[in-house]
Amino acid sequence: MDYTKKNILPYLAAVIWILAVPLIAYLSAMEVKYTILLMGGVIGLSLAGISIFNYRIGYYIAITIALTVRLAERMSGTELSVGVIVDGMLLITLLGSLINADDKSIRKIDFLDPLLVTFYVYIGLILLEFFNPAIHDRHGWTTFSRGLLRNFLFMFLVMKLIRNMDDLKTFFKFWIVILTLAAVYACFQQWFGLLPFEKAFIARYPEKFKTVLILTGIRIFSFMSDPAVFGLLMACGVIMNITLLTSSKALVSIRKKILLIISMVLQFMALGYSGTRTAYIMVPMGVLLMVLINLKNRNTIIGLSLFVMAFLVLMYGPFHSSPTIIRMRSAFSGSEDASMNVREVNRHRIQPYIYSHPIGGGLLSCEPGSGTELDGFPPDSGYLRTALEQGWIGLILVMINLYLLLKYAINNYFKSQTEAERQFALTTACVLFALTVSMYAQEASGLIESAMLYYGLNGIVIKTKYLSTTNVTQ
Repeated sequence: MDYTKKNILPYLAAVIWILAVPLIAYLSAMEVKYTILLMGGVIGLSLAGISIFNYRIGYYIAITIALTVRLAERMSGTELSVGVIVDGMLLITLLGSLINADDKSIRKIDFLDPLLVTFYVYIGLILLEFFNPAIHDRHGWTTFSRGLLRNFLFMFLVMKLIRNMDDLKTFFKFWIVILTLAAVYACFQQWFGLLPFEKAFIARYPEKFKTVLILTGIRIFSFMSDPAVFGLLMACGVIMNITLLTSSKALVSIRKKILLIISMVLQFMALGYSGTRTAYIMVPMGVLLMVLINLKNRNTIIGLSLFVMAFLVLMYGPFHSSPTIIRMRSAFSGSEDASMNVREVNRHRIQPYIYSHPIGGGLLSCEPGSGTELDGFPPDSGYLRTALEQGWIGLILVMINLYLLLKYAINNYFKSQTEAERQFALTTACVLFALTVSMYAQEASGLIESAMLYYGLNGIVIKTKYLSTTNVTQ
């Protein structure tokens, strides 16, 4: 069977490209955007074939497409059905995982595990929301349910993907590399300005970039959808690098630590350029959990000392002309932040509505044009949106789920028997905790790019609990 797959795949790819060459040549004489779209289709078919035969590669292809498809959209100058593209690759990869049932470790998972049960109960609530009398139509329910299904499929794929510590190592390597590339592109945008096709796309679709232009300049978004999700992912990348830098030389060599430091510096600069204040808070939160869990580690103490020194220099150093540093400082100004004060007023004003609607006002009822009482209300928080749209019952379910998720993540660390297991469990726990904190002011688990990482880490937490101890090779 494996021999057949290896022989079919090259021929399949060759046939697709041979058939596409004359069509590409014909369309090239017509209009550039058609050529770009056609080439994207040909490449997509080739990647789909690879994903069917090797779902492990397919998973990383799907993630890469989801993170970079916005760049293709801007280059083409035309809006693309990004959700359809991501869903298509995800379903193809899922099909490949079902055809190639090579993962025996998935059978070790107890699918009645308390954490998984919270997901089942939450799905039940979402199904109940279809009959919510407060909503006017079911479009919001359909859109939200589709996104939730996508996230759960990503979680399931990661549960199949991770068989041992080597697979876990590959997972984090991939995310560090892709986030570093995003950081490099962001630095290029900041230092040399946006490219002509990006400026043209912003001018053509200004409603997509309402949060990009601010008084102090442009918030950088790299090749992702917007500055907010880009900033959140940069913060996650910084936390990954910091936790892995606390490893011993036996696990992470000096050469690799130098690469991690370079990656961390690039991501931290990109984080600043994104102008996402919530992301600025995420990094100290991730470091805080790392210190609380791993305080006995000498490298952790050294890292904490360096982090505190850098933070103090950033907050109180003689840097008064940099808009990036000023915006970073404003994230820690507390009551001095006017936008946070407005958010607090909105939260208090809407509390009576939450108390009187146990299952909320309906999924996506806060979106403009929903026609509900919440039409256009700015939740500015993943938790507040949950409370408004799914009621206090939905919020309680989400809180229980997050509690169990973090509990499992920390337990995985203390149950680890090798340094590799401990470091990967620590990295997972710190990033998840930071994302949990970020949902107070952002909707990290609801954005496509950050949701892929968040639910991927959910899958790792569950799968790691049932994995037997396996040594990872360098």
